[in-house]
Amino acid sequence: MLLSWKIFRKSILIVLDNLKEAFRVSGAIFVAAVFTSSALNVFMTGDLTIGAPEIQAVKNANGQDQLMALNFSSQKIIALLGGNLIFFIAMSWIAIAWHRFILIEESNNYIFPSWNNSRIFKYSLKTIVIVTSVIFLLIIPFSMINIFISGLGLMLILPAVNILLFISFYYLFFRAGLVLPSIALDEPMSIRQSFFETKNISKEIWGLSVIVILMILVIGIISGILAPNNIIGVLVTSLFQWIVVMISASLMTTLYGHIIERRPIN
Repeated sequence: MLLSWKIFRKSILIVLDNLKEAFRVSGAIFVAAVFTSSALNVFMTGDLTIGAPEIQAVKNANGQDQLMALNFSSQKIIALLGGNLIFFIAMSWIAIAWHRFILIEESNNYIFPSWNNSRIFKYSLKTIVIVTSVIFLLIIPFSMINIFISGLGLMLILPAVNILLFISFYYLFFRAGLVLPSIALDEPMSIRQSFFETKNISKEIWGLSVIVILMILVIGIISGILAPNNIIGVLVTSLFQWIVVMISASLMTTLYGHIIERRPIN
């Protein structure tokens, strides 16, 4: 657990020690992504933000109760999907630039970091492959566990099971995730090789996953308290999203540097 904390601490210090470069690498991209996604929301729905749909039980044609999402039109769905796509590409762009700055000290004086079609396409595609594969591996066993627990009436422990699900997700993602910095450095490796390289610190990656989940929970609670449903809320939420993105990119950079390049964790 000590090494887990050192990796997490190192990742935060990477951002803090290079704060000016962190803003240079990510600031313009992040602002552009927030502005574009917000503009898409306003254009499609007339609202600056898209809240969660209101779920209500309604009677179907057979008189049975059926859950339905109210006030969630096709325009909102398009705006939500489009906004997520914009952020996904933007975050891939930021992550690649950050990996390259920390690991090979690549930098420039432009507002936006270098755009490389091949890297961004491969990075985005591999991220989707990893996330989809991890979800596929976890969804069946955890669905069975949830059904079993619900059948026993032990609903109180379901939140703990769901937290374990997210911890397991990050564990598998970190085990496979060395692929991503390798793409940024044009030294691609396979997911199998990433699992092999991270085998010796498997326990530490479990610990790191727990720390990351705690961080996300804390940030989510604080963001929910401080972020109203207006332009201020968008800015506050964006700030916390930026923090999560930069720390996440730094975590993958730190793991790659330590495991593949044998850099020490101070």
